[in-house]
Parts: sequence; structure tokens; C-alpha cells
Amino acid sequence: MRSRIASLGRDERGVSLIMIALAMTLLLGAAAVAVDLASLRYDIRADRLATDAAVTAGASAIEPFSGSNAEEGCQMAWEYLLSNLEDEGPATPPNCATFATPCVDNSVRMAPASAPPYSVEIFHPVPENHELMGTQALNVDIDGVSCQRLGMRLTRTRDFTFAAPLGFNSGSTEVRSVARIRPDVGEGDVVPLVVLEPYDCDALTADGQGKITVTHFMDSPGIIATDSAGSGDCGASKPYIIDVQAVGNRRWIRAIPVPGVGGAKSAILSYALSNLPGTDPSRAYNPADLTTSIDSSLVDPTDPPDSHFQLYPEPIFRSQRVTRSPIDHRYNCQLSYPVYLGITIRPCTGPTATHIDDHVNAYGDPADVPPPGLFTRWTDIDADGDCQVGSSEIYDVSGDVWVDCSPRLVVNGGTLRFLDGNVVFDGDLDLRSSGVFEMNPSGGADRWAFFREGGDILKVAQASIAFNRTFVLLQDGFINLVGGDGGLVWTAPTDETYRFEDLALWSESTAAHELGGQAGNDLTGTFFTPYADPFVLKGQAGQLQTSAQFLTRKLEVTGFTEVRMEPDPESQTLIPIRGVALIR
Repeated sequence: MRSRIASLGRDERGVSLIMIALAMTLLLGAAAVAVDLASLRYDIRADRLATDAAVTAGASAIEPFSGSNAEEGCQMAWEYLLSNLEDEGPATPPNCATFATPCVDNSVRMAPASAPPYSVEIFHPVPENHELMGTQALNVDIDGVSCQRLGMRLTRTRDFTFAAPLGFNSGSTEVRSVARIRPDVGEGDVVPLVVLEPYDCDALTADGQGKITVTHFMDSPGIIATDSAGSGDCGASKPYIIDVQAVGNRRWIRAIPVPGVGGAKSAILSYALSNLPGTDPSRAYNPADLTTSIDSSLVDPTDPPDSHFQLYPEPIFRSQRVTRSPIDHRYNCQLSYPVYLGITIRPCTGPTATHIDDHVNAYGDPADVPPPGLFTRWTDIDADGDCQVGSSEIYDVSGDVWVDCSPRLVVNGGTLRFLDGNVVFDGDLDLRSSGVFEMNPSGGADRWAFFREGGDILKVAQASIAFNRTFVLLQDGFINLVGGDGGLVWTAPTDETYRFEDLALWSESTAAHELGGQAGNDLTGTFFTPYADPFVLKGQAGQLQTSAQFLTRKLEVTGFTEVRMEPDPESQTLIPIRGVALIR
């Protein structure tokens, strides 16, 4: 009996060993599968990050108002995707020409591509009922319309390492991403030229041999925006908002894209083209300017040949006006503003910072004398007390100065330099003959010059003027700096902690403002003249505004002048034009 029981014990031990072995096999198999599944989960996270970055980059190239430029968006998305994938094999790129034709709302197009072990599908437009949009309810404010959306599906196949002996050879993952381009939101674009006239024609003009070129800078394209609805003063002599008015091939208005494949496209934006009530699209621009060639020998050889027309590119619609609010909000943030030429300016939502108003309140009353001990009277500096700097006189002045000269301080052949202080003017600054005026000549700390009510800045003959890192505020004056071939240097403050950083000029006078002369001008920063009718740039030689930004009621370029404006985010105020959002 004991022998039989012992035999049973030995049999049970054998079965137990078999069961333990089977259990270990199952456990090791489960662990192997778990390791490979964990790799798949890693793939999903990494691949989703790659497709999110790709569609966000690609959508940024799409024109938000018409959905055009999707071909460039496709190429950009593909390049970003490759830069973020891991261990991809020889790539077969997408045929992005699939997206070269105009976008038709909800008519989806797809371009396949591969980079083993990845397969890729790029979609544009992405209709609301497309599988990439999922089951989430559509919110037009967030999701936009189909032509604003760029989508991507990425499938990856992974060979299993540990689970293969169990018969599980491979697994696959799929990720999807959709991004959209959005107009009128985001931090903004660099827009060197904004024409604020809300209703009338003749707002942006090139006359004589005047040329306006808003070129590219690094990855920022040239952009021009016009706010006029074309519903106001438009007659036979000035029928268009944007107009190259003279006949011939030596004048133009152009915005230049970033060179190369995938470079950001330039744009001329027009509120009149929005077809909203009160707008007249037929007044937006002269169609003949789109087909009238220019003298291409005069342009930068890097400019694309298709830009060699009097107006380039064809203006497109913008659904909202820019208005003067971007500048008001940055430098004079208030909860409400007076109506501007019949247009309501939206309130500033940031912390109230009324820098301009504070400045005017502190120094703007002609009856007030600047604080004694802080400002030195010019009449105490002027040797002969005649408020003139004659041809034999040189003044180098330190500290803050109150120029108590009314109606003007005249620099007539002499030299006047304010070395290191701020200046308040009671009247005009009038430069004549070969007079020289410089403020902050060493370019030290940022400075300001304030011209109290009625004070203008005038320059004739061979006089030269330089405002270095200086903000100029005209309480009710204007500038007329077109005479002679003397130089003009006007650079805005650059200290990011200074309340007037990037602001070169603020003037709310309704008079014409003029810049020009026969010498090349060096202008940087923002010139804000919301009532100037017009702001005129003219002269006998090319002008290179390396970082100048103009926001003005109307702008006219005439004479033999080419005004070249470059977008520069380091020295200009960003304008809300477009933004990119990842929506799925």
C-alpha cells in the first residue's frame, strides 16, 4: 500500500513539473508579447508627435482665406515628418502637385508616400465627415472650414522580436493628425505695411516711377494689408484702393515670397474683397496691374519671375480690418477708445498701460514748464539767444533739454547734437542749408523726443538728421523731410524693457507726412501715422528700409523712389493675420 502511494506521489510530481514548465512558457510568452506591445505603444506616442509637428508646419503654408498653397503645405509637412521619424528606410515622397489646383470645399485630395516601415497619406482639404475628423462634434470657430485643414495618416509596421516564436510576427500602428490655418488670430505676423483708410480709394498708390517692394526676410514673407471697404470716396480719377497709377514699366506694388520650395507665400490682403456688406470688391485693385510687366532689370535677381508685374501677388480677401488696434494695444492699452474714422477699436484686454497718454499728460501742456533741475532750457544754452544754430556754431548738449523756442528752433548750416538725454520741443525743428541734427549719436540708452502741440520736423536743402534709438512723439505735428540730399537716419528704441521699444514715430496729425531726399535713408521700427493723408515717400534714389514698418491712413510712393520694406520680428509690432492650430 505504501509503495502504491509513493508511486502516485512520484507521478504527481512529474505532472507538476510539466504544469510549471507550461506556466513558465505562458508567462514568458506573455512577457514577450507585452514587451512588443509596449514597443507599439511607444510607436504611437512618437509617431503622433511626428504627425502633429508635420501637419502644423504644413498648415502654416496654406493661405487661410482661399485654401491655396496646399502644394507647399504638403511639401513642408513631408519634410517635417522625415525630420522627426526614427529608422525610416528609402523614402518615396508624396506627389504634392496633387494639391496644386484650387481647393474645392469638402472635395478631398490625398497624396500617398512611404518611408519603410512607414506609409503616409496626406489629405487636403479635410471635410467635416472625413474619418480623420473623428466623431467629435464640429465647432466652426475652432475647426474652421475644410480648405483650411491639412491632415495626415501615418501607419507603421513593426517586426516583433520576442513574440515571433509564439507565432506573432509583426504588429502595426496608425496615428492621425489634423491642423488648420486660422485668419485673424494668434500672436500675429510681421506685416511691414498696413494701410488703415477704412472706406476711400486711392489708399495705396505708386505714381511717377514710385516702387513699393515688401520683400521677405529669413522665413517671413512680404505681407501688405489694406483696410478700405471701397465704399467711400472713389471716382473716375481714383477708382481703386490699390493702384499703380502711372503707365510704364518702372513702377509697381509687390510683396515677395520666401524663395525656394516650401517657402512661405507673400500676400496682399484686402478687406474690400471680403464681399461682406458695405464692401465693394471691384474697387480693391486695378486688374490691369496684374498683367502689366515691369522692367525686370530693376528688381532683385532673386525675386521670382512671376512677380515681375506692376501688382504682385493678386490681392486676396481678409474678413476683418486690421484697424489701428495692434499699435494702440501695445503702446496705449485702454479699456475703450474713441471711434477711429467711423471704426470702433476693440478694447485692450491686457494690463492697462497708457504709455502715450501718460507721456502727453506729463509733458503736453504748453503752459507747463518741465520740472526744474531735470530739464535745461535751450535759451540758457544758446550763446546768442536767437534759437538758431548758424553755420559756424556747434553744440554738443548733455542731459534732458527743454527747447523753449516758439515757433521753431532753426539749424541753419551748423551742428546740433543732443548726446544723451530726452528733449521737449515747444515748436518746430527746422533744418536748413547743410545743417546737422543728431540725437543720441552714440546709440546708447533709448531716448525720446516730444514735440508739443503744433511742433513739426522740417528738412530742406542738404541738411541731415539722425534720431538714433529714439522714439518721436508729435502731439499735433507732421514731418516734412524730403528736401535735398542730406542723410536721414531714424532708428527705434531696442531695449525690450523700454515702454516705447520698436516705436520710431507716433503722430496723429491729419496733415500729409513726407520722407525722401536724394540720399539713402536708414529707417527701422514702426512709423504710426493713423490720420496722415497721405504718408508720402519720394525722392531721387532708392530707399532701403531694413526694418521699417508703416501703419498709416494712406501711403503714396512717387518720384524715382523704390521703397523696400523687410519684415523683421525683432523691430516691428506683430499684426494678427493668421495662426495655426492642431485640432485633431
